[in-house]
Amino acid sequence: MKKVLLIILFVLPLLADEEETEDINFEKLPVPWFTGPLIAPSGYTVKPGHISVQSNLDLFVTTGLYDSEWKNISTPNLYSQRLRIRIKAGATSWLDVHITPIFGFKETEGQTSFGCFDFPLGLSFQLLTSEIENPWPALRLIVRTLVPCGKYQKLKPGRLGTDAFGNGCWYPEIAIVSSKLWHLGKEHYLEIRFYSGYRVGVPTSVKGLSVYGGDASTRGTSYPGNIFFADLAFEYNMTQNWALASDIYYYHRNRSRFSGRSKIPVGLPSSEGFSIAPALEYNFSKEVGLIGGVWFSYLGRNYPKFANGILSLNAYF
Repeated sequence: MKKVLLIILFVLPLLADEEETEDINFEKLPVPWFTGPLIAPSGYTVKPGHISVQSNLDLFVTTGLYDSEWKNISTPNLYSQRLRIRIKAGATSWLDVHITPIFGFKETEGQTSFGCFDFPLGLSFQLLTSEIENPWPALRLIVRTLVPCGKYQKLKPGRLGTDAFGNGCWYPEIAIVSSKLWHLGKEHYLEIRFYSGYRVGVPTSVKGLSVYGGDASTRGTSYPGNIFFADLAFEYNMTQNWALASDIYYYHRNRSRFSGRSKIPVGLPSSEGFSIAPALEYNFSKEVGLIGGVWFSYLGRNYPKFANGILSLNAYF
């Protein structure tokens, strides 16, 4: 037995990967090509003088609703096709600005509508950068709001919700993004991102049937519930061009209140939900990449049961 142990102790060092037994020259490591993941943004602002453009095509379907008991109740399928164009421009070495116009089409039970959705507008600040040899992550602070350009009130009951494209609330938000890249050997890298934020609901005028409920007689003010969300995501490159990515997403919204007059109740209960977004990406270069995947919910309370096929083309100029 002692001889076997001696042989193992002698042979194992000879079989060890040379890269694990020598100091790594970080300056000579190949630069990984990453595009995704689908939801969590990067921990870095765009460099000054550069622009990042991300074009997303969403094929969204809501098939049910998780009730207050976390049980899925089937509903008629509501389809939504959306084109999202996220544009980020670097202003300084620590600041960039971004805007994401969103246009779409909705359909259910023979009813259809085209419209413009509420879209994000904001700033992000680089708090901390990280090199691959550093133990700490990169940190970016995001401050943004939703521009309420989508229709949310004076809806027509016969349109079955297809004419709703927003919520009328500016929803000021503050969020933090962290990302860390690890070299696993040869051309293989792993990046982990954490994205979390808080949105504050502000009073919103309501007339008629709206996304908050009510009917044609409704007049008053809705107080949308505050929102908290958190996303843990990763990317792993199998080759220089191909990579895997995934997001694990949590969402919570407080209940919304209403003051005014209405013949039927107005307001939304608190809700929360869990979803996941696995994806596959192909990177043409460090600056251009394509990623596709499915974002779907798997558990919730007063939360939609949905599946969203996403195809995204990213370019950095």
